[in-house]
Amino acid sequence: MPAKYKRLGPFVANREDLAWAAGFADGEGSFYTLRQGWRNGKPRQTLRPRFEIGQAEPLILEKFREIVGFGAKVNGPYGNTKEDAKREAKPQWVYYVSGFEDVQALLAMLWIWLGPTKRKQAIDTLKRSGKAWDFEIDSKRVGEAS
Repeated sequence: MPAKYKRLGPFVANREDLAWAAGFADGEGSFYTLRQGWRNGKPRQTLRPRFEIGQAEPLILEKFREIVGFGAKVNGPYGNTKEDAKREAKPQWVYYVSGFEDVQALLAMLWIWLGPTKRKQAIDTLKRSGKAWDFEIDSKRVGEAS
């Protein structure tokens, strides 16, 4: 289990809950890389994988966090920062997991229920982080959708 997040309690995998979480992640979540931190006044070259979901309702994010058993505390609310927004948006709350091992752990929990587009997004994110893993072999072994 990822060490940097406080365990929410004993982890008991419930297939139905994990399937719900995967569907929620598939439709609302995003896997991407984040250039984190600065060194000597310049952005670092290291990319960190990250998974994030933003919602107007924090309780649904808390439910997701409880189901998977880890992740950052739900943060928010954040206002709409888009200057070109055409309509008023509700404040957003955010749940995230950051770092190769943590994103990989989340992906492993949800993999079987994720659609091919989200699987590809997740694998591309992990590849961009530069960690050593033979994605071609392992992806075929676990049944990556083409």
